[in-house]
Amino acid sequence: MNPAISYIITSVQRSGTHLLCSILRSTGIAASPEEHFLCKPGETWEKRWGAPSRLAYVQNVLRQKTTANGVFGTVVMWSYFERMLQMLQEIPAYKNLNGAQLLAAVFRNPKYIWMRRRNHVEQAVSWAMACQTGIWSQKAEKKTHPRAIPKFDFKVIDEWCNRIAAHDDGWANYFRENQIEPLILFYEDVVTSHRIAAERILEFLELPLPPDLEIPPPAVEKQANQISHEWAACYLKLKKAKTDRLARILRRMRA
Repeated sequence: MNPAISYIITSVQRSGTHLLCSILRSTGIAASPEEHFLCKPGETWEKRWGAPSRLAYVQNVLRQKTTANGVFGTVVMWSYFERMLQMLQEIPAYKNLNGAQLLAAVFRNPKYIWMRRRNHVEQAVSWAMACQTGIWSQKAEKKTHPRAIPKFDFKVIDEWCNRIAAHDDGWANYFRENQIEPLILFYEDVVTSHRIAAERILEFLELPLPPDLEIPPPAVEKQANQISHEWAACYLKLKKAKTDRLARILRRMRA
């Protein structure tokens, strides 16, 4: 089935997309969004998933993941967005299209939901921890054991902070250059009220809100803990000390 309504959740890692997708799936009418087009450098979807061709893979995703009410949703991270566009452009039917035009053709004029996080330090800490432990999402009924005990590293967290800011700017520029007005959601607000998040998205997609809609507890658990809070506080303390030291050096140089 081809979608009558489609949407793309654009984001940066550790912004709460697993939580948001779990909420949307629970509505029963907003499809089952996932990172269907995740790709690493040098990797292709047809090789990763064993599809006969790239076009066949895209068509299969749209057909299999579009729900009975004609809704399709997918998730895209900025880190592989350019690679995704490149692979779509290598399909002959789309070779003359670029950016938003390309996605409009592939996904039938999708709407955009921009899932963000206000606190970039906590986001960076979460990213650093996930890279070390190998745990990117955690389900209540199926606990995953970390592959390593995470260790605090100021430099790594600082690099993730910078990357998050750059990736956020990338999405902001994409929307501005293509005159797109996405629905902007913040992780901190979604955590506060799952129902309000679901209602905002359904209204944005022009999907009728079921009168008996119930949002059950999400399948994924919040991963922030005492250690992550301590890491964030430690990072901020060290960052301030480094910033103050640099400011003193600059003042001496100007004197």
